[in-house]
Parts: sequence; structure tokens; C-alpha cells
Amino acid sequence: MPKEVIMPQMGESVVEGTILKWLIQEGQRVEKDQSLVEISTDKVDTEIPSPVSGLVTKILHHADETVPVGTVIVLIEEGIEGVKVPQVPETLPAGLPPKKPREEGVEQRPGLEKRYSPLVRRLAKEYGVGLEKGDLERVRGTGTGGRITKEDLLGYIEATQKTTLSARPKIVETKEAEGLKEEVIPVSSKRKIIAERMVQSKRTAPHVTSTFEVDMGRVARYRDANKDALLKGQGVHLTYLPFILSAAASALKEYPLLNSSWSEDGTVVKRYVHIGIAVSIEDGLIVPVIRDADRKGLLELAKESQDLAKRAREKKLKVNEVQGGTFTITNYGIGGSLFGTPIILQPQTGILGIGAICKRAVVIEDAIAIRPMVYLSLSFDHRVIDGAQADQFLSRIREILEGWGEKGEKVSGTESGFGGIW
Repeated sequence: MPKEVIMPQMGESVVEGTILKWLIQEGQRVEKDQSLVEISTDKVDTEIPSPVSGLVTKILHHADETVPVGTVIVLIEEGIEGVKVPQVPETLPAGLPPKKPREEGVEQRPGLEKRYSPLVRRLAKEYGVGLEKGDLERVRGTGTGGRITKEDLLGYIEATQKTTLSARPKIVETKEAEGLKEEVIPVSSKRKIIAERMVQSKRTAPHVTSTFEVDMGRVARYRDANKDALLKGQGVHLTYLPFILSAAASALKEYPLLNSSWSEDGTVVKRYVHIGIAVSIEDGLIVPVIRDADRKGLLELAKESQDLAKRAREKKLKVNEVQGGTFTITNYGIGGSLFGTPIILQPQTGILGIGAICKRAVVIEDAIAIRPMVYLSLSFDHRVIDGAQADQFLSRIREILEGWGEKGEKVSGTESGFGGIW
């Protein structure tokens, strides 16, 4: 039985992907983790690695085809020897009909619409470049095989809008137009999918949110004392996120039910801590995952979270970097929000929201003091845990953050109680 390699789901709102280029041929032997194909989605451009070693027996889809998530794209017969063929650019696999000449990076197949990458089609819809009117056929593609890239389409849109605006007569506003009070903005397909997932999560899990206030004074002092040295020596911007990641990872080990998922057969407790971090991108979110976060020190968490966020916005994440999360952290405080009630990423049990860190007047030992304070909100699945357990988990995170430095963390690299700094 050959191993089926499928189009992966690169993010919660992604439903399809475009094959950019095959890196192997039929009849070629491949090794496990060898790159098979380059793909593109609305959120990520990446390569799919081979899950096994064996012989490539069938390539089922051409380059430039857009196929739904979960579609089998290639078959590999595990363990069979074959000819070791060097990786070459896109070749026509045996068994597939010859491709008709493509115009401007699209493929026309009988009975099917012309196919463009998900990103190009979304941008075309947003900017009013009609597929049915053939507008995209006028765009000159500079990508692989004449494929239309994001830059090609935006350049065409800019040039077209300039021409249209210069030729457009002045519009005389009427009283009827002035009285218009409502406008209907079309909902993108990505936004619809996000909406469906959020509704599905709320229907599936009874959400409860608990919020704790945390004094970040010790963390702030530690950060201020070390951030310049880290930036100069390691090129890492030391934000507050890796401190909270470290504290959450430690607390998840102590309260493993927060690191689990509900099933009808019983609660599935994960003995590994893979924390997802929500990253805002164009028209949505993606959640790259820091694997084994409980085994990583502060510097590792800072480097990895910074790298994942950067590559998420550049659409350069790999398949395994957006899969397998056991718990999620979302930092809505970046936008200035103090409180939030985040929605659980199914099938996880909890998600931790970070509010804006602000200096406030607080009472400490009957005296008023100014401290950098933050609200941490935990939304949890009430089927798995109750409020008492959620509060114990948040209390432990608060204890770690408010006591940061008490266990002798040093920039020199000494091990700390939270997995080590270096």
C-alpha cells in the first residue's frame, strides 16, 4: 500500500494550496524528510517533505494546480529501491496528459475554471479584478512558468487604477447619495472560514474565561538589564513574550489537564508541551508552534518566537511549524487591549491572552506604588477542567513572573528554575 502525501492545512483558515514546483520525478527514490514539492497558500509558501523513504510511484497533480487541503498529490511506495535522480526543476510526470500552453501563469482544463494561487485570487477579488471578465489574463506573470505573483497583480492594479482615475469624470453627488447610511462589504472566503471555525469552537467547548492581574516589575528589571546585550550579542529583541512563554510552559507541566484535549473516550493528556503563538497576518491569523517549549530556555524561546513570527508574515513557515500545538498564547496587548476573552483553538483545552503591560498605581503592603501590570486571561474548556484548576494554573504563572530572578537567573548562562536562560 503506497504512502499517500496530501496537501497539508497550513493554518486554521486555509482550505486549499497551489503546487508551485515538483522537486522530484516519478520513478525516483527519495529519502525521509527530503523535499518533494513547493506549495503556496494564502498564508505560507513552503516545501513538503517526504514522510518516508521509498520510490515515487505516482505524481497526481501538475505544477500550478490549486487543490483542496487533504487532497492526495503524490504516492510513495515505502522501502522500494529506485533510481536516484538528482533534484531537477518541474518535469512532466508519466501518466499525466500533456499540459496545454499556459497563458500568464494559469492552466486551462476542460470543464474547470482557470486556476490561480489562493493569494492572487483573493487579492483579485478584493481589488475588483474580475476572473469572469478575463482581467487576470491581462496580467503579465513573472513567476515560475509565467505564474502570476502577488507583485505582478498589485503592479497591474496600481497601473489600472491610475489610468481609470485619470479618465474618470467628476461625479456630482446627489441628495440620494448623501443620504446613504449603510454599505455592504463583501466577506472574503478566508474571513468566512475563520468565522465558521470560531463558531464551531464556541459550540463545541463550553468556554469560561478567568483573568489574573500580574506585577511584571521583576521581569521588567531583568529585561531592561539584559535586552541591549542580547540585541548586540545575539541579534534578539527581548520582549515580554518569552518570559510568559517560559512561565506558561512550566505551569503546563504542573497542571497537565491544561495541556490536554477532550474526547468521548476520555481526556487525552499530552506529555509534550507544544505552545502555539497567534500571529496576525493579512486578513487573519496563523498559529506557528514552538515545540517542546518546556525544555527551552529564555533565549531559545525569544529567538524562536521572533523567528516564527517573522516567517509567518513572510509566508515562509514549514508544514510542521503550524501543526501539533497543545496550548496557545495570543498577545492582543500589542494593540493596546487590556482584557480579552480569547476563543480556544480546537481541540486544545486552553488559550492564554496577554493584555497590554501598563504602569498603574497599586497597593503593596499598604503603600501605593507604581508598577508595570498586565492582565492575563485564560479561556478554558469547562468539560475538561473547572474554575479552581484554571485559577491554580494562572496563579502559578503569576508566581513565576512576579518572582522572576529569585532563583539566580544570570546572563552568563547559568541554569534557572525555568529551563535555563541559554
